[in-house]
Amino acid sequence: MIVKNLAKTIDQLSVLKDIEFTLNDNEIVGLVGRNGSGKTTLFRILAGHYLPDEGDILIDQESVFEHPAVKQEIFFIDEKENFLRTYSIQKIGKFYQLAYSKFDQSLFVELVKKHNFSLIQNYRQLSKGEQALFQIILAICSNAQYLLLDEPFDGLDVIIKKEVIGLLMEHLVEYSRTAMIASHNLAELESLVDRVLLLKNQTIIKDYRLEEMREKAKKLQLVFKTKKVPAIVKENSKMLDFQGRVVTVVFEHFSEELETAIKGFEPLVYEELPLTLEDIFEANLKSSRKGHLK
Repeated sequence: MIVKNLAKTIDQLSVLKDIEFTLNDNEIVGLVGRNGSGKTTLFRILAGHYLPDEGDILIDQESVFEHPAVKQEIFFIDEKENFLRTYSIQKIGKFYQLAYSKFDQSLFVELVKKHNFSLIQNYRQLSKGEQALFQIILAICSNAQYLLLDEPFDGLDVIIKKEVIGLLMEHLVEYSRTAMIASHNLAELESLVDRVLLLKNQTIIKDYRLEEMREKAKKLQLVFKTKKVPAIVKENSKMLDFQGRVVTVVFEHFSEELETAIKGFEPLVYEELPLTLEDIFEANLKSSRKGHLK
């Protein structure tokens, strides 16, 4: 999937602009942004629930707007606007069977029984965890290539969360499908995704491959002889914390030259700390007033 120059204005407010990225086969991508940054709006546009004001979405070089049948390769349940919540599991399954020509009905029945659902159960009667698990079953059985999952693990207890993640990962790996997951639980997301897209100021500001990021980036805790932080640190890093003379920073592009230059100031403390996705989120998405060294 290729997303080109998407823009969306709602109630005269720019929600998304200049959105561009590619989703490759057989990868899991995290979508990260602060509350209200436009993650759900982006999912709604990708799924065809909203029309963009500008831009295009291509699957196999075909526009989803010019070739509506291509949308069958995209799966998304908008939980906030889920009009099927009043129906039974069986009826919801039939709806998706009509909506997705490749829907695997036999697998649907198998997974429903395996996870102890009753076909006559009403969706609203399910617990939050059961609803999340059922949505993953629908996603898997749709056989869509691209699964858009908005906070799929939010509020789940440990047992049901492991069940949901296990079911999802098993089928993604087996069938080389692609998932895009929006989640506030960055520690959890970090263990699942190959890439992370950072959404800020209505656009994608960063596209990280986590393996490459870990090779290039570094998190350091530094203490210098005075409160003044050397210019080379200010210019090449983003601050996570600054208390007294103790500064914790993230360098997204660390090098031997930087290390040599910093050590040339003879810091009292020079300690490398484990770098997490949460650190990257905080360094890039916190307010500019707090996010830069003075």
